[in-house]
Amino acid sequence: MKNILYLIVFLNFYSAIGQKLYKKDLLQLEKQIYHNALKNYDVDAAKNAVYHIIELEGKQSTFLDTLAYIYFNQKNYLSCLAVSDKILQKEEKLPIMELKAVSLENLNATKEAIDVYEKIYKQKKEAAIAYKLAELQQSLKRSAEAYTTLKSAEKLPFPEKTYITFPGAKKGEVQNVPFKAAYYNLLALTSYDLHNYDMALKYFDEALKVYPGFFVAKQNKQAIEIMKKKLESKNPEPNKQ
Repeated sequence: MKNILYLIVFLNFYSAIGQKLYKKDLLQLEKQIYHNALKNYDVDAAKNAVYHIIELEGKQSTFLDTLAYIYFNQKNYLSCLAVSDKILQKEEKLPIMELKAVSLENLNATKEAIDVYEKIYKQKKEAAIAYKLAELQQSLKRSAEAYTTLKSAEKLPFPEKTYITFPGAKKGEVQNVPFKAAYYNLLALTSYDLHNYDMALKYFDEALKVYPGFFVAKQNKQAIEIMKKKLESKNPEPNKQ
């Protein structure tokens, strides 16, 4: 009887070791598959391997971040959002918050995207983030907030080699506008929304100083100048005595 008990303990012990070794080998195999898939630009195979790795590593797996990036690069924003939320429930990671913000924006969840961008901007004071936040705020007619956001970034360094796409003069034509010009154009638009037309014209001029060929800024400026003249003709200033 004693020998039988020893045998059972012995078998259970080596069975547990065998399972650990098998799991370790399987995990190593899946990681090798993942790296080989990336080398061969097979994103779907890499994604499947990541799922297996996460299951084998359990809750402590760092490959959940990798999965979020894979979905983001595939422009599968709904899945990226779901994975990002799982990660952020455990730990507030700034890069993952950025993935979530862009995913929400692309899913047209503008209000929710604004909430996330506001959190990001508090931690990462960059002009590009302020611009994106203000752009979304302005799209929901939250112009006072957009103006405040943009003014808070006015003294931050602007990215020099960043361009934003705008419509050109001809149908189907686009312009790659320097960030600084785009920033002042948006600041002008928010000033216009707040009925500060002189300030709007000033900022359109700033945008055109940076990029004189900025078609959208020119059109916006001309439209405000025409509107302002009409208003002045209807409400002439009283003659000074």
